[in-house]
Amino acid sequence: MKTLSMRLGFAFILCVMTTNCGEDNMPKYQALGDLRILTIVVDKPEANPGDTVTFTPVLSDLNGNGRTINYVVQACIDPGIGVGADPVCKNTAPAYIQTAGTVTIPAGASQTYTSPVAPFTLTMPDANIIFAGRNDADKYNGVIYLVQYNIWITNGPAINSFLRVFVSDATTKTQKNQNPSIASVDLNDSPLLSSTIPMPTSASNFRVTVPLSSMETYTVMQYDGSLLTRTEEMLNTWFISDGAIEYSRTIENANNLWTPPGSKPAGRGMVLLVVTRDGRGGAAFQKIEMN
Repeated sequence: MKTLSMRLGFAFILCVMTTNCGEDNMPKYQALGDLRILTIVVDKPEANPGDTVTFTPVLSDLNGNGRTINYVVQACIDPGIGVGADPVCKNTAPAYIQTAGTVTIPAGASQTYTSPVAPFTLTMPDANIIFAGRNDADKYNGVIYLVQYNIWITNGPAINSFLRVFVSDATTKTQKNQNPSIASVDLNDSPLLSSTIPMPTSASNFRVTVPLSSMETYTVMQYDGSLLTRTEEMLNTWFISDGAIEYSRTIENANNLWTPPGSKPAGRGMVLLVVTRDGRGGAAFQKIEMN
């Protein structure tokens, strides 16, 4: 079981990733509305040196009315965020990469848009670059490749996020971390059979069911070369467009009480989205629309 400090530290990383965690809006962290980044799913949360990795951002833009969104990606070898460095890639950083482009939120989906957008790919640095000066434990556990994904609209504020890809040795670390999967989102203890459902008329419990196979057992190398065995614990982050939800985060298959709004919003459905993370860079998400 993770300690309280570990959980709080992980929650801080999630807060930084989604960027809308300022002091003024912290109580409404789970509320969807304006443009925001909910997660970025990485096809290889733990990669080998030289691997090509695909990143799929999941954005929400309920109030955007359909628009073009600019993005820039900057990546580099971790500047030392674990010891207090800012999670920022400067163009002088080792293995620095920058790419930019646009994604379009379609006007027809603007009132409930909460979905993936166009993915981007990056190639991880070669072993002689990312492992330069590293010890065996670092190579086994993985050196962090930091990826920033920043978005903005014309005349609008920038929304910044970062995530980490662990690049580990291809020979000594053959079992890489995989993304978790979501077996089902359950409503009042019953798995939902569709991603579109009628709006519940009374307070209802949602929960995530994650298969046991997603809770991977893995090893961590100590500096003396010994190995520790650990098991992942899933953390779920919840987002809603309407109504009220009891917790913004739950652990594993804990229930989360959702209370419907007094009346349905005019002219659109409602969205509930949950992101499940394994604490090692792996993530999965599922969206439920309520009409």
